[in-house]
Amino acid sequence: MKTYLLYGAKDIRLDEKSTPEPGAGQVLLAPKFTGICGSDVHYYQHGYCGRFVPKRPFALGHEFSGVICGMGPDVQGLSVGDEVVVDPSMPCGSCRHCRSGQYNLCQAMKYFGSASCDPHIDGSLAQYVTAPAANCHILPAGISLSQAALLEPLCVAMHAVRQAKEIAGASVLITGGGPIGQLILRVVRAFGALKVAVSDVDEFARAFALKSGADAVINPLEEGAWKSCDGYDVVFEASGVPSALANGLEMAHRGGSVVLVGTLPETFPIPGNLIMNRQLQVLGSFRFANVFEKALAMVAAGIINLDGIVTATYGFAEVPQAMQRALSKDRVIKVQVAS
Repeated sequence: MKTYLLYGAKDIRLDEKSTPEPGAGQVLLAPKFTGICGSDVHYYQHGYCGRFVPKRPFALGHEFSGVICGMGPDVQGLSVGDEVVVDPSMPCGSCRHCRSGQYNLCQAMKYFGSASCDPHIDGSLAQYVTAPAANCHILPAGISLSQAALLEPLCVAMHAVRQAKEIAGASVLITGGGPIGQLILRVVRAFGALKVAVSDVDEFARAFALKSGADAVINPLEEGAWKSCDGYDVVFEASGVPSALANGLEMAHRGGSVVLVGTLPETFPIPGNLIMNRQLQVLGSFRFANVFEKALAMVAAGIINLDGIVTATYGFAEVPQAMQRALSKDRVIKVQVAS
């Protein structure tokens, strides 16, 4: 089969590998839609993502849906031809984090399209991929394969929102209007946020946020951009930019919550005294846990709307162009690859 392998920074190549055989409890999938995630862009741009440094070439892609085209032994509830969305999380199930329900923190986690484990788990930028049957969810009526490939980033957004205190009736600031920031906007609206603002340096992202239900947008580069803001109960930092976090901390109400979702640099200065004397709750949010089926059900019920999030779609032969487009952020929110 053909697959795209990441060899290094901005070095992604079409290669060939043996078509995988599904083992016990696994299915063979033909991926149909793969979303380009911020972590994929980090891998592509730098050759690594945070502390995850590849030891060998591997295939990216963890936001994906597809069609089952083969099954291993002991698979129940699925059939060849089923359209499914895949939860890319494969925790060990036995460590203290898994036993406590925080399986997203499992140190033995296997994750599609990630160098976080060794051997690396190839992702969905390939003609075929095997997946645990337990991770495959049949699409409800009304959800397309393209929409289904947004479930993973939606779960990241929903998990982040669940880290904060009560959202219903709260004022919310989202720093970063990329895919995760835009999805957080839709989740907090569904959860009853009273006032929502989105800050981003990109005009397209700000306009998109207004169309998606934001009450206000802010260009942090404008002089006096924050003067008209009264502050916010909850801040979600979704840009991965230290200056955006600094803005978010400044704009958080006393006793408020600041949730870190974006991939920030390993080290940078933070205003410790401000955090202390405002008694801010600074929380991390990593991947997601215990939300995949709920997110799928909320989309199926029309409670969360995913329309319009995908703003550019490329064919399988155009994966390098898709990666470059996602990196450029040129009038784009979410880039998908259609196979």
